[in-house]
Amino acid sequence: MIDHNTILLTDELERQLMRQAIEEQFRPRPLRALGKLLSKMVQAVRSPAQRHSGETANA
Repeated sequence: MIDHNTILLTDELERQLMRQAIEEQFRPRPLRALGKLLSKMVQAVRSPAQRHSGETANA
């Protein structure tokens, strides 16, 4: 005898997991965004300093 309840439970579990994954994908992550912003700011500060030090070395 085949128990169809386990198949339905598996389908429902899969739906719940997919729904949860999609919601998680679009959840705001303020600390991650702040980290990216700080990283870009550090790169922007270092970039002119590296160009300037390279110009003096080439002169």
